[in-house]
Amino acid sequence: MIKKQSTLIKRKRAAVIISVITVLLLAIALVLVLDFVNATSVEDPADGTIYYIRKKNDVYSLYDTDKKTVMPTDEEYGYYVTHANTLISVDAKTGEYEIIATVDTEGNEQVGFNQRVLMFPHIEKANILSLEVHNPDGDYTFSRYNLEKEKLDPSANFIIEGSPLTSINEEEFSSLYVGAGYTITTRKIQDPIKDANGEFSEYGLIPCKRVREVMDEDGEFVLDKNDNYIYEEYDYVPAYYVLTDIDGNKYKVILGDMMVTGGGYYAQYVDISGETEVKRDAVYVLSADTGDCILSSVERYAMAQLTYPMNMNNYFNVENFYIINKSENSLTDYDDPVVGFSYVDMSLRENTINANLPYEFLEGFELNGYTPYSDRIDTCLQSLYSPSITKIAKLSPDVEDFVKYGLMKDTSENNSDTPKYEMLPKHIIVFNYKVLDDNGKHTETLQHRIYVSDITEDNTYYAFTEIYVVDSNGKASSSASYDYNMIVEVEDHTFEFLNWDRFDWINSGIVNLNISFCEKITITTPNYSNTFVLNNTVLNSTDSTSSTTLKVHATDSSGNSKTTFSHMNVEDESGNIWTITGTEIVCYSSAGKQLTIKTAHYDYNVMGTQVRVISGAIPCKDGSRIYVDANEVRVVTGAGTTTYVRYDTNLFRRFYQTLLYASISDSYEVTSEQEASITTNENLLMVMEITTSEGETKTYKFYKLTSRKAYITINGNGGFYVLTDRIEKIVSDAQKFMNNELIDATAKK
Repeated sequence: MIKKQSTLIKRKRAAVIISVITVLLLAIALVLVLDFVNATSVEDPADGTIYYIRKKNDVYSLYDTDKKTVMPTDEEYGYYVTHANTLISVDAKTGEYEIIATVDTEGNEQVGFNQRVLMFPHIEKANILSLEVHNPDGDYTFSRYNLEKEKLDPSANFIIEGSPLTSINEEEFSSLYVGAGYTITTRKIQDPIKDANGEFSEYGLIPCKRVREVMDEDGEFVLDKNDNYIYEEYDYVPAYYVLTDIDGNKYKVILGDMMVTGGGYYAQYVDISGETEVKRDAVYVLSADTGDCILSSVERYAMAQLTYPMNMNNYFNVENFYIINKSENSLTDYDDPVVGFSYVDMSLRENTINANLPYEFLEGFELNGYTPYSDRIDTCLQSLYSPSITKIAKLSPDVEDFVKYGLMKDTSENNSDTPKYEMLPKHIIVFNYKVLDDNGKHTETLQHRIYVSDITEDNTYYAFTEIYVVDSNGKASSSASYDYNMIVEVEDHTFEFLNWDRFDWINSGIVNLNISFCEKITITTPNYSNTFVLNNTVLNSTDSTSSTTLKVHATDSSGNSKTTFSHMNVEDESGNIWTITGTEIVCYSSAGKQLTIKTAHYDYNVMGTQVRVISGAIPCKDGSRIYVDANEVRVVTGAGTTTYVRYDTNLFRRFYQTLLYASISDSYEVTSEQEASITTNENLLMVMEITTSEGETKTYKFYKLTSRKAYITINGNGGFYVLTDRIEKIVSDAQKFMNNELIDATAKK
């Protein structure tokens, strides 16, 4: 009995649960049915699409055809926007609606943002095959052209037709292709005015005769004697462009006058899909930015270039750099190059006399023998690596352009009917540039020939560059890979080095040689001469050169002779190593331990310097005996005695500083005839020759100009002067060295 009652209770509970679930499902279904029935349908008059107004969370909204997706609203007024761009207002509290506006379109027009009309569907950059522009400044075309296959290719990059290797300024070009491909208008004029021929001449959309003020070459208005403007008639032709997409569809737009308010340009669409052109019977207004892009010359969209792209890590890697300037009094002649130099790789300079000189002057040029002013040369090359270009004056220039910008001249005879044009710029810059890959490996050498005009009234220059590939034999030939087909306008500071004279390119120091590499110095005057033989090798050793081991043997025309001493290492009979310098003596055991020298004590040399000396001699392993006192070191061998003046090496270094302090004062430009009259034996004040350990001999000659000035030549090349008191000091200090007198290199005498 109890079991039956339990079963009955369970059945009743199940029935109750089922009933509750059924009621809930019916309630949900009822809500859905009521929601469906209460949705208000709205038909879009533009295309007949049905939309719905529904209430959710006590707010009415416009829903898409699926009744689930809320339609977007415009940013300006908050109206709902349908797929056909119809604007619909919906009251969020009551659900009442109003169709605000519909956009009528014709042809291939489309409605864009904020109900603004596009003249034709948006063509993005990826879908543009070519863009042809015609405006008063000229005609040009950008196209996707495969240079290898020599044909249009939708997958190729854009090039400028007629100048295919010119780099495109992508930032500026984007303004052009966006404006041409996305023709969203600021307005479409209702009932535009037509002329008697049914054309829109009122808006500058057809060719016609027009009148304008006459302007001179400087852009100034020309006035008559009564200060009134002078007018001229000209043929006006509106600008237009043709865009071709990758499917071959073409779109043409004519650009007319700018609105009086400056708010944009009038435009007209032309259907060119058929055999004849058909103008759309409508006038639009394109934004001022779009119009300005179409009216711009092709130069705006090219990347201005003067040299092959360099960077801070390799701008200096040049060879055979030289500058020549046109003669002032000749139409065709050029003066000798102002400068000629090359960069020398560090690997070729290491452990040489020129280790710290990155550049060298070229042989055969007047500066050969002088020391390049490296910082000044860096300034020159850096300005070419990063030039200040104001604009591209002309892309793909012709003869008239070269003449206009001062780079070409007519060299035909006065009575000739046929002009003969030649490139005759004010300046020519030539240099080879070594191109390196990312790993620093040399890939090719490019020769630059930069033609530069005279400076303009605006303090700018015009320049045109030709680039050639230099082969392994040093021959330069043109290459289709490099085309800098443009005349550029450059700010004056970029070409500041064109105004430098030869003095600006040189280090003003007369002697710029490391003493460690000098082997012989001779100084000759009419009344006195010296010869200094330098030895920079460690005594009794074949070690590399070092100025710390300097020895000098000096003689003069007065019969004096002396040998200096700087540093000496010797091994005694016990295997100990002795180091002797101008002021010190130390001794080390074979194990490297410093030993006490019982016979050592201090004394003063004739220069007044305290030095360490020893009593007696050092018995050497080689059988020689060495005596060290305050003024001398004597090496006694079976063959005889060699005496070294212990203190004179430092004295000689002071004399060498005198040579290093001597400087060139400035340029002294003369003709070859004038130089010949100066460089005579009668005018010769001094000759100095310095021979290096690398076998090079530099010859310095000084000729009297005035009582204070002397003309200098180095290896026969002149063009500069020095002060005569520096010559006198060199001779005076040489004599002081021979007489063991103190030398002050910075003093005047």
